[in-house]
Amino acid sequence: MNTTRTRERPDQTRSRAFSKQEVYDAVKNLRRRYVLYYLNQEGRPVELGELAEQIAAWENNIDVETVSPEQRKSVYSALYQTHLPKLENIGIVTYNRDSKRVSFTDSAQNFELYLATDSQTTIPWHKLYVSLSGVAALLVVLGWVGVVPFSGFQLAVFVLALFGITALAHFYDRHCWRRRFQGATPDLALEFDDSRWFQ
Repeated sequence: MNTTRTRERPDQTRSRAFSKQEVYDAVKNLRRRYVLYYLNQEGRPVELGELAEQIAAWENNIDVETVSPEQRKSVYSALYQTHLPKLENIGIVTYNRDSKRVSFTDSAQNFELYLATDSQTTIPWHKLYVSLSGVAALLVVLGWVGVVPFSGFQLAVFVLALFGITALAHFYDRHCWRRRFQGATPDLALEFDDSRWFQ
């Protein structure tokens, strides 16, 4: 008697956060890093053949136009059989088997932010904003009880200026980080402090 086992896939429409282990599982393989990098670079659903050609070009250090059918087929098969199912099970990408297109899921935004806030690539801005909020709250309380010789308007201007300057610095830091990795290979764009996760 023949039986068919259906593999359950996660809900691709519900956005969620990823654990650190899931992030490592996704990027510890070079070809999966290439998939994520190219999807992020293009910002659109990508046809599997196009993705396979680009990855083959990266792997062989050649232009896409010079990728041979054998090189393309090798990468295509590996993506279809191994790497895309892995990324689908984690919930980062989805593969439409009718259109043969690969795209990020809604959850991938959380995944991208997880990488972007890595301590080696940018300042921990969320901690800085929390600290600024604490300082602002303290100033408001001190102004309310008359400890500091500033009016409410002056305190408001100071707090707004403080947050404004910090926001501009955050924007500049993010701009520099993106420009630094523009056109870089995926391995350079993903900087984790634990290299044992990478092949």
